Amino acid sequence: MTTRTERLDGLPFTRKHRRLLVGSGVGWALDAMDVGLISFVMAALAVHWALTPTELSWIGSIGFVGMAIGAALGGLLADRIGRRQVFAATLLVYGLATGAAALSTGIAMLIALRFIVGLGLGAELPVASTLVSEFAPRRIRGRVVVILEGFWAVGWLMAALIGYFVVPIGDDGWRWALAIGLVPAAYALVVRFGLPESVRFLESRGRGAEAERIVREYEASAGVEPPAAANAPAGEPGRDASASGESARESIWSPRLRRRTGALWVVWFGINFSYYGAFIWLPSLLVSQGFDLVRS
Repeated sequence: MTTRTERLDGLPFTRKHRRLLVGSGVGWALDAMDVGLISFVMAALAVHWALTPTELSWIGSIGFVGMAIGAALGGLLADRIGRRQVFAATLLVYGLATGAAALSTGIAMLIALRFIVGLGLGAELPVASTLVSEFAPRRIRGRVVVILEGFWAVGWLMAALIGYFVVPIGDDGWRWALAIGLVPAAYALVVRFGLPESVRFLESRGRGAEAERIVREYEASAGVEPPAAANAPAGEPGRDASASGESARESIWSPRLRRRTGALWVVWFGINFSYYGAFIWLPSLLVSQGFDLVRS
């Protein structure tokens, strides 16, 4: 019997998929914007607060400590209360914390708030990509997830524009830049009420009627009739993911997967080390070499 997940996997890419991809992508871009903003804020604070390299390094690094913790907790929470719920909550957390950081009266307050921002940023990324990948048709899932990650560049460009036009306007320019970071808090409403919940999650919680309704909406968008067996009462045994054996979990460190898991960890460590190491510090380094904020 065809499961709901298999029915989603077999669909073509529809306007419902596009809406989910763009809706999640905007959240992804806002995440990147917030991460990128701190590099321009650091350059401004190096001038206005006369911070030492050590103090700047704390401001730049504490957010990533929060992201590491948030990424681990976000995935666990998404399995307990839902992908969409956690997605919206993370936008609210880091949006409000970024806005509050605009009112920082000293480095200690800014560091504490940047840690909270990191918790939200780190939790959002795996949850958003999971939500999109669970709806994407199997034959183009990789392509869809890559398009989602492409929104990261859009967000970083937004941060660069804010750094160019807003940060240099005066001594409080960096505060106005962080105030713009409140936007994700408002976008949390769009995610909460505009995006669907994961069908896999709903099934894992015994909410078969909701899962069936969402699958049928995607089938209707594609002009596909649900299979005859789907006309049986929602939640009927044998129709959800758990009945097909999809609920069986295999550790990423099992003998079959440990080598590829280790390889992916090494690759991602290298990517993040070089990417963030360069882009977080470039504006500050250029300012220290005599360039003004706008040129940096």
